[in-house]
Amino acid sequence: MKLWSQKQGIGVQKLKIKLWFGEVQNGKVTRSNDLRLSFLKATNPEPLPFNLVDVGIEIFGNAKNYYQTLRKTAIQVMEEVTKSELKKEDKYIVTLVKTLEDIDEAINMLKERLKDLEGIKENYLTELFENKIGELKELRRKVDLEIDSTTSKLAPNLSEVAGSKIAAKLIERTGGLEKLMKMPASKIQLIGAEKSLYKALARLRKGKKAKIPKHGVIFLHPFVRSLPKSKRGKMARFLAAKIAIAAKIDYFRGELEESLYESVRYRYENLRRE
Repeated sequence: MKLWSQKQGIGVQKLKIKLWFGEVQNGKVTRSNDLRLSFLKATNPEPLPFNLVDVGIEIFGNAKNYYQTLRKTAIQVMEEVTKSELKKEDKYIVTLVKTLEDIDEAINMLKERLKDLEGIKENYLTELFENKIGELKELRRKVDLEIDSTTSKLAPNLSEVAGSKIAAKLIERTGGLEKLMKMPASKIQLIGAEKSLYKALARLRKGKKAKIPKHGVIFLHPFVRSLPKSKRGKMARFLAAKIAIAAKIDYFRGELEESLYESVRYRYENLRRE
């Protein structure tokens, strides 16, 4: 297929142009075997020395096939790009949560050493320890705010239903939003209580009595921990089911569904009145 005339000059003919569906060189079009890859690497200069759609129609046979293939390829590429960005945000949240835990551990350790020092002898080191603890507390505050902000953007429904702190912990414990959204509610309910569950199951296998845990990380939710013990299991099961739905909506759509939180609050109010 001849894309331009001799009048356009030899310089134009020697151009190598990468299109979303292939490559043009020396006036000849070569269709790509991997449309996804060529879409990502396309460098369509403006203005093109030919009509892109006309060339596309020649390649794909007709306008319908051209636009259908373009749409399908664009959607595939955007899904892959979105998943890639999602994984980056997941890793960021996981790292932030682990960082917060490390800071808490450092603060507690320094507090213990400060107490030991003060019990032995008052000296200049006391003030240095106090200053360092103060700096770590300020760092903790900033990391905490970043966790809230990032988690709310990545998973608005999960953050709304569970709270950003619990949402971040669930993402960190499972290794990402994608893994979390694939989990059944029964597993989500016990995230963070795995050790207790394994110990209980081991005791049961030996014929001994054991108490199976009813909740893990989600116990931190005020709607669970503020209820009497006899009702916490019911609330935890309901909350886990809504968290499972919230994670799926966040992963596939990312749009806030306010009715989810309302249903959780309504269930809590009912249990509290029973």
